[in-house]
Amino acid sequence: MTSLFRRFFATIAATFAIALPASATTYSIDYTDLWYAGQSEAGYGLNVVQQYNTIFATLYVYGPDSQPRWYFASGMTGSANSYTGQLYRTTGPVVTSNPFPGFSSITPVGTMTLNFNSAITGTLTYSVDGATVTKQIARNTFAGNVLTGRFLGGMTANASSCTNSQNNGPALIFGDLIVTQTGNSVAMRVDFFNGAGLPSTCNFTGTFAPQGRFGTISNGTMSCTQGSQSVNQGSFTMTQIDSGINGMSSVFTGGDQFCQYNGRFGGLRDVLP
Repeated sequence: MTSLFRRFFATIAATFAIALPASATTYSIDYTDLWYAGQSEAGYGLNVVQQYNTIFATLYVYGPDSQPRWYFASGMTGSANSYTGQLYRTTGPVVTSNPFPGFSSITPVGTMTLNFNSAITGTLTYSVDGATVTKQIARNTFAGNVLTGRFLGGMTANASSCTNSQNNGPALIFGDLIVTQTGNSVAMRVDFFNGAGLPSTCNFTGTFAPQGRFGTISNGTMSCTQGSQSVNQGSFTMTQIDSGINGMSSVFTGGDQFCQYNGRFGGLRDVLP
């Protein structure tokens, strides 16, 4: 793949300034989602909203009287995969108050820490009035995303372990990206011109597994043609697949008979239908 495509970017760089869409924050993986502790703990959950290096988290649980309690941590900061902040309990007016006059009270009750060991799993630790709780959490899927759409994009990656070491380095497949999804079966086709100016197509197919607002395609297959000639066959995995009205992005790993590839896959949503 690299031998055909790695130099393609140089032919278009002077004309286009293209960047594949990223998640909502450039600081780290975007942990914004609904998180839970598994089906065995239905009714217990955590909402996480991240903006750059800060997380706002709301914990919905129940008190000793079995009545709902609202706790929140409004300024959790730390490293790219660990965040800590003060945890508060609030009381306020009746839900039908309009306009809302504000909290009746805000009481610090302890701390909350989120340690993420992957893009989709982590450990929640918090203390409330001297009692400490630790739970394993994961993103909660209640409505899996649909990836279907037309985009301008493809794959950008670093090629390594190439049979021809001169092909190690940047690899790019960029053009019209068309994604179709039937059930959880996903097909992605990139139509483009390679570095020699020849029309080429790469196809990526696999099964989409939703993971909260993210998703994964594991053990996918990829193949590329130059005209009617098959030039590449391989496999791939996409993680952190995130698709919205502006575009699609994911982390890409894969390989074919020539090289191994590690990078990104996605694109900007096209204005054409």
